[in-house]
Amino acid sequence: MLTLPYLQTSVFVDPRYAFGGNQLATFWDAKANARLKPADMQGIALEMHFSETTFAVQPTLEGCAWKVRIFTPASEVPFAGHPTLGTAFALRHRQLISNTAKQATLELGIGAIPVKFLSGDVVEMRQPQPKFLDEWRNRKSAAEAIGLTEADVSDASPVQFVSTGSPFLMVSVKSLASVRKAVPNPERIMATLAGQPSRDILIFSFETVNSDSQVHARMFAPEFGILEDPATGSAAGPLAAYAERYDCVPRHRKGDPIVIEQGYEVQRPSRLVATVVGKEVAEAVQVSGQVKLVAEGTFYLKQ
Repeated sequence: MLTLPYLQTSVFVDPRYAFGGNQLATFWDAKANARLKPADMQGIALEMHFSETTFAVQPTLEGCAWKVRIFTPASEVPFAGHPTLGTAFALRHRQLISNTAKQATLELGIGAIPVKFLSGDVVEMRQPQPKFLDEWRNRKSAAEAIGLTEADVSDASPVQFVSTGSPFLMVSVKSLASVRKAVPNPERIMATLAGQPSRDILIFSFETVNSDSQVHARMFAPEFGILEDPATGSAAGPLAAYAERYDCVPRHRKGDPIVIEQGYEVQRPSRLVATVVGKEVAEAVQVSGQVKLVAEGTFYLKQ
């Protein structure tokens, strides 16, 4: 019997809500993790059944403190936002990163990702330069895949794939009411976006629940076994880059932080902050959020 210690955190929590953020299990003992096969990690992630589960292992890139392997219930992914922040927090909590350290670099599937430890258990990551990929011309098909009509989709900016490490289809809708009434159809999403840069859809409006938020978002990723994600750091970066390129956010100055609320429709209210770096051209995006320690435990794996 292999015993595997782990920490459970909630990432991108909003302190106004007792329960919220995106849940994460981090298996922090690299020595124990070295005995796991990829199939074991995948099985553990399915058993935990959070959006993602992470495993710390020895890094292969110079200058990185640890390598982080990220698994959804369905597959391993090279990059994700809340697992990066939550794992950094967990490693620092276990003093595998010095608890006095202000920053560290983690190795992910897409390469080295710098993180910073800010005050109040807020962790920040620097995501790669945004890439604006194909536009999706068929607004009707995108809308119908998530239970909306073409009339719900804003025509003020394109429906487009954008990536800061992982691509998402950005769908701006006209109102908060439209965002909230969306009902994703997993089979239709998979069929509609077959062969595209991504099958992950982020929908959003610039009407919000909270007056201190600027964007209300929902993310659907059925390909990875996630019907709806409570808080998606890897989508917050592309969303901020998209919003600045098309000047979407009311009363927003270029380079200022953009506050994104997410998770309300799945009873996990979350708060993400994304800031585009670069005056003339978007060079990177910084995404931050508060992390809360929820539980510690031991997983027993029969081998």
